[in-house]
Amino acid sequence: MGDEWKIDLKIPDIGSMVTLLTTAICSVILGSAEIAYTMMWISSAYERHGKDFFLDLLNAQALTWTAEYILVAGSLLLMSSMVFLLTMAIALYELNALAKNSERKVHRKILFGTLALGMVLLFMALISAIILRYI
Repeated sequence: MGDEWKIDLKIPDIGSMVTLLTTAICSVILGSAEIAYTMMWISSAYERHGKDFFLDLLNAQALTWTAEYILVAGSLLLMSSMVFLLTMAIALYELNALAKNSERKVHRKILFGTLALGMVLLFMALISAIILRYI
């Protein structure tokens, strides 16, 4: 008699789903913005220096300031964007697994570890850009 009013909805954890979706959206925005920003750097340096600029990037003997800037800060930005896109893939995988099985445990440490690694790489890229530009 006591179970006649019991309702079993089997709804997955809404808080985890919102967190995973928000992390995935933020990661893809940050990753794609970093890729676009790096491509703008390279395009503007090419417009300013001509096609000899790409030879300066390949020839590491005498790098100009712009080539050093793009190699150091651009490499860090591209690594950071790859980590952000990996974070997005992990978040979407976990979201899909949580939607299929509501009892599944979400690996938040891995997800937020990769997000923190991407943020650290982004911070290092910005600091290296400031150092190369002003010091």
